[in-house]
Amino acid sequence: MLSDAQALRARFLLDDLRGLETPDRGPEDSEPETPADRTWRLYTCYERLKKAPVEASAQRELTEYLPLPVVDDLVDAACLTARAVPEEGPRRLYLQARLTPSGVGADGLRELGWHSELLRREFYTRLADGDASVLDQASGLSSRQRELVSELRTVRESGRVTHDLSKKRWLWPVLERLAPQTPVDLRRDKSFGPWLLVRRIQRALRLAHQSRLRGEEQKHLTLLRAAWNDAHALQRSWTLAGWEARNAMAYLLVLHGDDGPRYEEALDTLSSASGGGMREDRLPWEARRRLEGNREVLHQLARQRERNHILNPYLVLGVPDGADSWKERWRTLRRSLDMDGEALANEAKDAIEAFERGRATIPPYAVPLMPGKWAHSSVDVPEAVRSAMPMPRQTAPATAAERQFAKRQAAEAIVGTACDTMGLPPVGESSEDLLRESSSE
Repeated sequence: MLSDAQALRARFLLDDLRGLETPDRGPEDSEPETPADRTWRLYTCYERLKKAPVEASAQRELTEYLPLPVVDDLVDAACLTARAVPEEGPRRLYLQARLTPSGVGADGLRELGWHSELLRREFYTRLADGDASVLDQASGLSSRQRELVSELRTVRESGRVTHDLSKKRWLWPVLERLAPQTPVDLRRDKSFGPWLLVRRIQRALRLAHQSRLRGEEQKHLTLLRAAWNDAHALQRSWTLAGWEARNAMAYLLVLHGDDGPRYEEALDTLSSASGGGMREDRLPWEARRRLEGNREVLHQLARQRERNHILNPYLVLGVPDGADSWKERWRTLRRSLDMDGEALANEAKDAIEAFERGRATIPPYAVPLMPGKWAHSSVDVPEAVRSAMPMPRQTAPATAAERQFAKRQAAEAIVGTACDTMGLPPVGESSEDLLRESSSE
């Protein structure tokens, strides 16, 4: 009834696959694989996999073939690698979450209903956006995330950023929020320190202008002094930030010189030979263009000796250079100002309108030179990937029948082959059908 190869397989089944070193398909290796061959191959592969690794293609085939609870058993036993995830099909997303969870996006997490991982991912995203309130909503986080929460709470309490945290670029926005006045050692920290100081200078300038609009003269002067001190400390930095510092210093020399605008000193500050630091030709092209524009603004003002010129009307209104939202900001501001403040805000509005309509004889002084460089970091959040935990199995433990699925399929294929050879009906056809066919014949 059975060929030698099928008989050998049957003996292996009865003997629980002792001697698996025998070739799977025997003498028919050169023939195309039949359905019976495939069920046998998958059965032997499954038995091997429980003891030792098998190739990735075989793993993928098994994850689609075996009952899902059996596949989950293999995942729990660490028998499957990340390459076992099917390339397509209904099990792909689920097994990706079990084997390579970092590859599952937010949409996939929602489709799976994996809300705990969504919460953990959201934790990182909110930190990267500078949302410090997440530190007070730490339920459902991983142990690693709870450690990070503890470190960041210490930053909030002490007002100081540790060197280890400052090396994580994606954390810069929240570190700035938690400790905006943290001491900076520019000799040790050549990344976070310059970034933070440039942003601190820009923030002080914005707030100084807002204070002046509201008639808070002492606060206005204090903020200008803070901006000057940070810029002075940064001016010789061998980074792009050094040029931003000198650009801000030149702005301050014109805005608030002791005896009026100090145009010549401001121009000297923007000179390529103004001291140590990065060479001007190392600046990005757009920064060099803005720098040349600022020098021309200072030259024109020095010739005209105008004392009340608004150097940067966007900065006065508290919006980025060239922002489309400046008019909305102006409308909001003027409702909260007294007559003097409203008059100054109107001057800034008129200056922007003249510039946009091409009627301004002197354009705005650009602050900063490289806006995108100092914006909140848009880098990926590597911790969200590295710390993604595999999704817990969503199936019950495999039953005895499910664990025997591959063996039963192999056995049925052997019997089916024998039935076909003998001209008997397929496996499972009832004895009544067989008797009916015999009587009709």
